[in-house]
Amino acid sequence: MKKLFKSTAVAVLATLMMGTSVNAFAHKVGIVDMQEIYKQLPQMAKIEQSLQTEFAERRQELEKLQGDIRFEAEKFKRESTTMSQDQKDALRDKIQGMQKNLAEKGRPLEQEIKSRQNQELAKVQTLIIETIQEIAKKGDFDEVKVKDTTIYFNPKEVTDLSEKVVDAVSKK
Repeated sequence: MKKLFKSTAVAVLATLMMGTSVNAFAHKVGIVDMQEIYKQLPQMAKIEQSLQTEFAERRQELEKLQGDIRFEAEKFKRESTTMSQDQKDALRDKIQGMQKNLAEKGRPLEQEIKSRQNQELAKVQTLIIETIQEIAKKGDFDEVKVKDTTIYFNPKEVTDLSEKVVDAVSKK
């Protein structure tokens, strides 16, 4: 009788231990597709529009300068056969000066645009990360991974949180 009681107790204990160990190893994982999130966010379109507006005047100035350079280059091609050497040299110098001016204005503008883009993207990225953390805490997720850096995940076991993140961030 004692032997039966001991073996039953051991079996019950083993069953309980297996149950708790399965729960102890349960790991709730979520995944997010950052590229898809960025594509779907209305904030990204707003950022693009505001940057276009912010730099429109300076871009138009550069486009006008590019048009002037093309005009002068075409003029050189058309009329170089009838020009004197001094006229050719003067027109070449003018075109080179315009190209130098374009480069001097263009590089800083592009750097400024990139800097502003990075500033705005950093704000959105912070908002996205905070939202992912909120969703993960509410959903009792143990871990959230970025889809692009994950080699494999079982879609039956891993929850894609991308849509929830887009919805939540869009409302902020």
